[in-house]
Amino acid sequence: MSKSERRGKAIRSVVVFFNERKPSARRALAAVDVLLRARGVRVHSAPAGHSLPEAERFDAAVVLGGDGTMLRTARLLAGARIPLLGVNTGGLGFLSAVDMRGFKRGLGRIINGGFACEERRMLRAEVRREGRRIFGPSPLLNDCVLRAKDQIRAVTLDACQAGRHIGRYFGDGLIVATPTGSTAYALAVGGPIVHPGVDAVILAPICPHTLTQRPLILPAGEPISVVVARKNPQQRPHALISVDGQVEHPLGAGDEVVISALRRPICLLYDPERTYFDLLRTKLKWGER
Repeated sequence: MSKSERRGKAIRSVVVFFNERKPSARRALAAVDVLLRARGVRVHSAPAGHSLPEAERFDAAVVLGGDGTMLRTARLLAGARIPLLGVNTGGLGFLSAVDMRGFKRGLGRIINGGFACEERRMLRAEVRREGRRIFGPSPLLNDCVLRAKDQIRAVTLDACQAGRHIGRYFGDGLIVATPTGSTAYALAVGGPIVHPGVDAVILAPICPHTLTQRPLILPAGEPISVVVARKNPQQRPHALISVDGQVEHPLGAGDEVVISALRRPICLLYDPERTYFDLLRTKLKWGER
């Protein structure tokens, strides 16, 4: 077991977050509630994204839905000392530990601490205009995407890390992703898959207008700054920042996006009998021909 992993603890109380827009998640909520209460576990439920200041008084959070529900809940609980158990009731469910069948089968192990806790690096993003913060800081688990607001136009972005100039990107945009997000949008644009135990950040350009710019893997401990630049003095660029594909804010010329590491990682519960490489093979058909 790596430094980013630790044994789970016995669970006697849970908060269940569910995607209220999905009938499958609402049905799963009823089943999960009955199963947990039958084992003597105290249960409180809330729609995904619903603020719950007292969340840390529970032993774990059970998340019913797909990857979008997991991302929303991770941002909600960013910085809290509560592990998340994803139960997939949607499509891919890459961030989920089990589906409903696996939850029923493994319930005894789950509540008795048989699932391990894996720490996942989270980042936060904020936008500064003329030195004043106009957006954020917003936590994120997957990625921060900067892209042209008008999809038929390119955008110019100047990237630095800890004051050191990385380069100027001209194209459809730039993705700053965590290892967790390396299998999402960053992978779709040709970025590498990074094991979640690696403390790194991926910088992946989106359709760059040059053949020489490729994804970079950078240390996570130093902040990254990306400024929306003008290609020429007459240009009035219009761009967007998107956090985990769920929260957006418009950007203009001179706006600076600062992405830095959250001090405390989020903890995801998972079955220790299933490795990360098993997950890649199951969800992404890794290595199949």
